[in-house]
Amino acid sequence: MTGIIVKVFGRFYSVMSDGDVINSVLRGRMKTEKTNYSNPVAVGDIVDFSINMEGLGIIESVRDRRNTFTRKDGVRSREDIIACNLDQVIAVQSFYQPQLNLRFVDRIIARSNKGNIPVLLCINKSDLMEKGDRNYVRSYYKGTDIKIKIVSAATGSRINSLKKEVAGKRSLLIGYSGVGKSSLFNRIYPGIDLKVNEVSESSGKGRHTTTNVKMYRAEDGTELIDTPGVREFGLVDIEPEDLGNCFNDFRDASETCRFRPCTHDHEPGCEVKRLVEAGIIHEDRYVSYLNILYSIQENIRNMY
Repeated sequence: MTGIIVKVFGRFYSVMSDGDVINSVLRGRMKTEKTNYSNPVAVGDIVDFSINMEGLGIIESVRDRRNTFTRKDGVRSREDIIACNLDQVIAVQSFYQPQLNLRFVDRIIARSNKGNIPVLLCINKSDLMEKGDRNYVRSYYKGTDIKIKIVSAATGSRINSLKKEVAGKRSLLIGYSGVGKSSLFNRIYPGIDLKVNEVSESSGKGRHTTTNVKMYRAEDGTELIDTPGVREFGLVDIEPEDLGNCFNDFRDASETCRFRPCTHDHEPGCEVKRLVEAGIIHEDRYVSYLNILYSIQENIRNMY
């Protein structure tokens, strides 16, 4: 039998097949196979499975993946697969409680670009944004192909525009706890009933409501994969000299750097640095790039 993983919870997996959801576990040999991943199966995987006498699904194998979205798992050589076989990643942010953090978004974008997965930046709570916020975001990502939707779950502003970007696709939702992922997508698809988060008045930080990765399906075939709120996002499989290729506003410029490969940091004759000085690439975007670059270099040093 063949099915798709729709939920991961501990050592158990929910497999959807022919409209039924079967509680399943891995066949023993799958637990011991050596891979670069800390988890052998993830939401979005197409799997072959059987059902034992007790009605428990036994996952036998995983089909080839179209793409994977991962993050660092403690040590640099291992990755956590968050989800796979995606049409897009939606990085969800907010203008207030918690504050907008485009450096976090840049990490999501870099990882998605590494896997050739399109990214949509969705910024919630537009009703709370201040003068200049919208222009700042647009100028920050000037020269990129990142789609940006500025919306409000509270007022419904631009919700229909967001729905057009997700309808019929499999999207991974990722962002801080409290940015309003659940509130946004419950507005678009009330039937899926994502758990709604709250923000602590004392800390301004979100309270976690999702402890497992789960795929929700709407009646029109849209698939939304919800993740626990994350505060940090480590990158694993990107080398320092390749990071610039994951910033698509740097990629074309790097073709004319004096030295290749160029890390766009200390090298003379760097076209990216020239464009930053000229105001064509946003200075804050460049600083964000350097922060990621230094963290990758630090990870490499820690390996030895």
